Amino acid sequence: MAVETLGTVRIKSDSGPGVRVDVFVDDVRIRLVSGNELIGEWELAAVGVHVLDNGFSIRADGEEFLLRTEDDVAIAEELGVATSTPRMARKVAASHNPADQLTEPEETDDTESNLPAIGYALAGALILAGGVFLKLASSASSSPLDSDGDYWIAFIAGGVLMVGVAYLIATGSEIARVASMLVLLGLIVVFGFAARDALLDADDLLAYGFIAGGIVVGVAAVFSAGPRGGDNTG
Repeated sequence: MAVETLGTVRIKSDSGPGVRVDVFVDDVRIRLVSGNELIGEWELAAVGVHVLDNGFSIRADGEEFLLRTEDDVAIAEELGVATSTPRMARKVAASHNPADQLTEPEETDDTESNLPAIGYALAGALILAGGVFLKLASSASSSPLDSDGDYWIAFIAGGVLMVGVAYLIATGSEIARVASMLVLLGLIVVFGFAARDALLDADDLLAYGFIAGGIVVGVAAVFSAGPRGGDNTG
């Protein structure tokens, strides 16, 4: 049974959108026509046709052509390559059983599911930056009353830990949620002691502003959605 549909074709080495063509395929040949111009007509036995994620690759006349059609499933079945890839096999199965189209998994972007990890890593970076600023402010201060002590060490270490825990969150580790809460709780306690003991000047305000912002972002990352590793789907 012959198949006719519309599509676009281009030489693989070209970067343009391709040429609009009428596609004709039967069990003997494939023909591509653009308007009144014959783009190509090949015996199927003499060319190589491979299924791509989106369309087909045709090797003919010493060139490789990329063909995209409006009915890839029918073309693949006619060419006998309907099961060449899992993606095409699913499309073919769904075309024969429309109910499967309702349950076929969709390709989704993981960005949204990684937002807790991204947020927690950002929080760690802010706290790390705050610790660095606090160290610089302490080094620059000549006042004997400066009581920042070595809190900057705890903030730098805590920021690095948060970035590491963010990686665990992204990988869905089971301990990620507990670790994220413990590290954040420890930093909140340290922040309380540091703020109580510090004689704030302009430089300290900048440092503690970064740290406070990091703590707020970290809390939001932990409690707004929760790491993937801690999700329960039962």
